[in-house]
Amino acid sequence: MRRFATSFIMLALIATAALAQTQRGTWTADINKKDPNKIHLNLFRSSERGQMGSSYNISDLGLTKAIIDGTNVQANFRLQRDAGTVEFSGTFNQGLGHGEFNFTANQAYFADMKQMGYPDANRKAFELTMLDLSRTYAKEIRDLGFKTSLEQLIEARIFNVNREQVGGLRAVGIADLPLRKLVEYRIFDVTPDYVKQMRASFPNISTDKMVEMRIHKATPEFAKEMAALGYSNLSADKLVEFRIHGVTPEFIREVGELGFKNLDPDMLVQFRIFGVNVDQITDLAKQGYTNLSAQKLVEFRIHHVDAAFIERVKRAGYSHPTPDQLVEFKILGIRAKEADL
Repeated sequence: MRRFATSFIMLALIATAALAQTQRGTWTADINKKDPNKIHLNLFRSSERGQMGSSYNISDLGLTKAIIDGTNVQANFRLQRDAGTVEFSGTFNQGLGHGEFNFTANQAYFADMKQMGYPDANRKAFELTMLDLSRTYAKEIRDLGFKTSLEQLIEARIFNVNREQVGGLRAVGIADLPLRKLVEYRIFDVTPDYVKQMRASFPNISTDKMVEMRIHKATPEFAKEMAALGYSNLSADKLVEFRIHGVTPEFIREVGELGFKNLDPDMLVQFRIFGVNVDQITDLAKQGYTNLSAQKLVEFRIHHVDAAFIERVKRAGYSHPTPDQLVEFKILGIRAKEADL
């Protein structure tokens, strides 16, 4: 029984590997909206759920604009990559296409990938073909000093980590980054030019902080806008905090029009977090509370002291309680007027 089970598992693994070497399915295509010299292909495999899609140069597929833009034109074309070849057949009609495809893996590719330390590459033959993950690219990543899993290599290829990126970063003094950080730099477009720009404004900035500032768009231009409004020499952390909470030049001007000019940066953030705005100030003024300090407005927001609550306090017998009393009533409850006599 054990021998039978082992044989069954081996046959299943062989069948799975064989399936990965040949795939068939259907495709659809349309013109890339950003570049008329490219088409976007969506591929649906018969053996898998979901789809794969990407844009390709028309010329790389052996197609022409005349075929794609024609009326019910039969077309046969191919995508030939290092890992394998996809043969397409179908019809194009005025910029839209559909049909079937067949995929065949390149066995020499997988033999070489196995020698480079990727013994399971044949199980992802189709994906490696569509991503154009060539042996040359795998060797380039290895020569850059990265020993990766196949999944890490695929991620690096998706985001185009390469020798040019590594060399450019080294030229601006950033070396020995792990592969995951290079991928992160690609995702958030942390380029050598961006590094130089950031270091000119923030000399001691860390590599992680550069990414964080890129994510939140806390750029040198944003820092200059803040400086023009009187907030110069803000730290990188404070600029990020401003971006996270929406402390923009427009917000600072709005706050100034409410009578709060040159507020402390921390107070600006608190105004944003707790929603201090013209509606709150107008609401309180109707109850006779004007010229409140910035801190008191924040405190009112924290404890939900608003016009409706003030009205309740007045109905309890307090004609015009102090701001501190209002906060105390909110925290401890409204005491009957007689209890204080």
